[in-house]
Amino acid sequence: MAQEHTYIAIDLKSFYASAECAAHGLDPLNANLVVADASRTDKTICLAVSPALKSFGVPGRPRLFEVNQQVDRVNRQRAAKFANRRLAKTRSIYKDELESRTGLRVDFMIVPPRMRYYLQVSAKIYEIYLRFIPPEKSTSTRSTRFSSTPPTTWPPTTNRPTRWPRR
Repeated sequence: MAQEHTYIAIDLKSFYASAECAAHGLDPLNANLVVADASRTDKTICLAVSPALKSFGVPGRPRLFEVNQQVDRVNRQRAAKFANRRLAKTRSIYKDELESRTGLRVDFMIVPPRMRYYLQVSAKIYEIYLRFIPPEKSTSTRSTRFSSTPPTTWPPTTNRPTRWPRR
Protein backbone atom coordinates (compact mmCIF):
# COMPACT_ATOMS: atom_id res chain seq x y z
CA MET A 1 0.00 0.00 0.00
CA ALA A 2 1.36 3.42 -0.99
CA GLN A 3 1.96 5.97 1.71
CA GLU A 4 -0.35 8.99 1.59
CA HIS A 5 1.28 12.44 1.34
CA THR A 6 -0.18 15.85 2.07
CA TYR A 7 1.12 18.92 0.26
CA ILE A 8 0.58 22.60 0.94
CA ALA A 9 1.17 25.49 -1.45
CA ILE A 10 1.11 29.10 -0.36
CA ASP A 11 0.83 31.79 -3.01
CA LEU A 12 1.27 35.28 -1.65
CA LYS A 13 -0.45 37.07 -4.53
CA SER A 14 1.43 40.30 -5.20
CA PHE A 15 2.81 40.23 -1.68
CA TYR A 16 3.84 43.88 -1.20
CA ALA A 17 0.56 45.15 -2.67
CA SER A 18 -1.46 42.66 -0.62
CA ALA A 19 0.37 43.67 2.57
CA GLU A 20 -0.33 47.35 1.86
CA CYS A 21 -3.99 46.65 1.10
CA ALA A 22 -4.33 44.80 4.39
CA ALA A 23 -2.60 47.64 6.25
CA HIS A 24 -5.06 50.12 4.71
CA GLY A 25 -8.11 47.93 5.36
CA LEU A 26 -8.53 47.11 1.66
CA ASP A 27 -9.15 43.83 -0.14
CA PRO A 28 -6.26 43.23 -2.60
CA LEU A 29 -8.62 41.32 -4.89
CA ASN A 30 -10.90 44.38 -5.06
CA ALA A 31 -8.69 47.48 -4.58
CA ASN A 32 -6.52 48.95 -7.34
CA LEU A 33 -3.19 49.69 -5.67
CA VAL A 34 0.47 49.97 -6.66
CA VAL A 35 3.51 50.07 -4.40
CA ALA A 36 5.88 52.67 -5.80
CA ASP A 37 7.83 55.73 -4.73
CA ALA A 38 5.78 58.42 -6.45
CA SER A 39 8.18 61.10 -5.15
CA ARG A 40 10.61 59.98 -7.84
CA THR A 41 9.94 60.32 -11.55
CA ASP A 42 7.08 58.53 -13.26
CA LYS A 43 9.75 56.16 -14.61
CA THR A 44 10.09 54.59 -11.17
CA ILE A 45 9.43 50.85 -11.11
CA CYS A 46 6.38 49.70 -9.20
CA LEU A 47 7.39 47.04 -6.69
CA ALA A 48 3.94 45.46 -6.77
CA VAL A 49 0.51 45.75 -8.35
CA SER A 50 -2.62 44.46 -6.63
CA PRO A 51 -4.45 41.55 -8.28
CA ALA A 52 -7.46 43.85 -8.80
CA LEU A 53 -5.40 46.31 -10.84
CA LYS A 54 -3.75 43.47 -12.77
CA SER A 55 -7.25 42.45 -13.90
CA PHE A 56 -7.34 45.74 -15.86
CA GLY A 57 -4.26 44.70 -17.83
CA VAL A 58 -1.54 46.28 -15.70
CA PRO A 59 1.52 43.99 -15.58
CA GLY A 60 3.21 42.90 -12.37
CA ARG A 61 6.33 45.14 -12.32
CA PRO A 62 5.60 48.13 -14.57
CA ARG A 63 6.99 51.62 -14.42
CA LEU A 64 4.57 54.13 -12.92
CA PHE A 65 3.99 55.86 -16.27
CA GLU A 66 2.98 52.48 -17.75
CA VAL A 67 0.33 52.07 -15.05
CA ASN A 68 -1.01 55.54 -15.90
CA GLN A 69 -1.01 54.69 -19.61
CA GLN A 70 -2.87 51.41 -19.10
CA VAL A 71 -5.46 52.97 -16.81
CA ASP A 72 -5.99 55.79 -19.36
CA ARG A 73 -6.38 53.14 -22.08
CA VAL A 74 -8.94 51.25 -20.00
CA ASN A 75 -10.86 54.47 -19.33
CA ARG A 76 -10.93 55.30 -23.05
CA GLN A 77 -12.29 51.80 -23.76
CA ARG A 78 -14.94 52.24 -21.06
CA ALA A 79 -15.91 55.67 -22.44
CA ALA A 80 -16.23 54.30 -25.99
CA LYS A 81 -19.22 52.23 -24.83
CA PHE A 82 -21.27 55.39 -24.22
CA ALA A 83 -23.00 57.47 -26.89
CA ASN A 84 -21.24 60.67 -25.77
CA ARG A 85 -17.95 58.77 -25.32
CA ARG A 86 -17.49 60.23 -21.83
CA LEU A 87 -17.21 58.83 -18.36
CA ALA A 88 -18.37 60.45 -15.15
CA LYS A 89 -15.83 62.60 -13.33
CA THR A 90 -16.20 60.23 -10.38
CA ARG A 91 -13.35 57.75 -9.98
CA SER A 92 -13.06 54.50 -8.07
CA ILE A 93 -10.26 52.18 -7.03
CA TYR A 94 -12.71 49.34 -6.29
CA LYS A 95 -13.03 46.65 -8.94
CA ASP A 96 -16.54 45.54 -7.89
CA GLU A 97 -17.83 49.12 -8.04
CA LEU A 98 -16.17 49.68 -11.42
CA GLU A 99 -17.78 46.50 -12.75
CA SER A 100 -21.27 47.45 -11.55
CA ARG A 101 -21.06 51.16 -12.46
CA THR A 102 -19.49 51.20 -15.91
CA GLY A 103 -19.59 55.00 -16.15
CA LEU A 104 -16.99 55.46 -13.40
CA ARG A 105 -13.36 56.16 -14.18
CA VAL A 106 -10.82 53.51 -13.16
CA ASP A 107 -8.33 54.89 -10.65
CA PHE A 108 -5.64 53.46 -8.40
CA MET A 109 -3.92 54.22 -5.13
CA ILE A 110 -0.13 54.68 -4.94
CA VAL A 111 1.58 53.81 -1.66
CA PRO A 112 5.30 54.11 -0.93
CA PRO A 113 7.28 50.92 -0.27
CA ARG A 114 7.98 49.93 3.35
CA MET A 115 10.50 47.10 3.24
CA ARG A 116 10.84 46.68 7.02
CA TYR A 117 7.06 46.30 7.27
CA TYR A 118 7.06 43.61 4.54
CA LEU A 119 9.75 41.69 6.41
CA GLN A 120 7.63 41.82 9.58
CA VAL A 121 4.51 40.62 7.76
CA SER A 122 6.49 37.92 6.01
CA ALA A 123 7.89 36.70 9.35
CA LYS A 124 4.36 36.52 10.79
CA ILE A 125 3.19 34.48 7.80
CA TYR A 126 6.15 32.14 8.17
CA GLU A 127 5.40 31.69 11.89
CA ILE A 128 1.88 30.61 10.96
CA TYR A 129 3.33 28.28 8.34
CA LEU A 130 5.60 26.72 10.99
CA ARG A 131 2.57 25.83 13.12
CA PHE A 132 1.61 23.29 10.48
CA ILE A 133 4.80 22.29 8.67
CA PRO A 134 8.14 21.61 10.41
CA PRO A 135 11.03 23.39 8.64
CA GLU A 136 12.76 20.10 7.76
CA LYS A 137 9.65 19.03 5.78
CA SER A 138 9.58 22.20 3.72
CA THR A 139 10.89 22.16 0.17
CA SER A 140 10.31 25.88 -0.21
CA THR A 141 13.34 28.00 -0.99
CA ARG A 142 11.53 30.82 0.80
CA SER A 143 11.57 28.98 4.13
CA THR A 144 15.36 29.06 4.29
CA ARG A 145 15.27 32.81 3.78
CA PHE A 146 12.82 33.37 6.63
CA SER A 147 14.55 31.53 9.45
CA SER A 148 18.24 31.03 10.01
CA THR A 149 17.65 28.36 12.64
CA PRO A 150 14.81 25.86 12.93
CA PRO A 151 12.83 25.76 16.18
CA THR A 152 14.30 23.41 18.79
CA THR A 153 10.87 21.86 19.42
CA TRP A 154 8.03 21.00 17.12
CA PRO A 155 5.57 22.63 17.04
CA PRO A 156 7.28 25.88 18.08
CA THR A 157 6.32 26.77 21.65
CA THR A 158 7.70 30.28 21.94
CA ASN A 159 6.46 33.51 20.46
CA ARG A 160 9.94 34.71 19.66
CA PRO A 161 10.31 36.55 16.35
CA THR A 162 11.80 34.74 13.39
CA ARG A 163 15.51 35.36 12.95
CA TRP A 164 16.65 36.81 9.66
CA PRO A 165 19.93 35.80 8.06
CA ARG A 166 22.43 38.62 7.62
CA ARG A 167 23.53 39.44 4.10
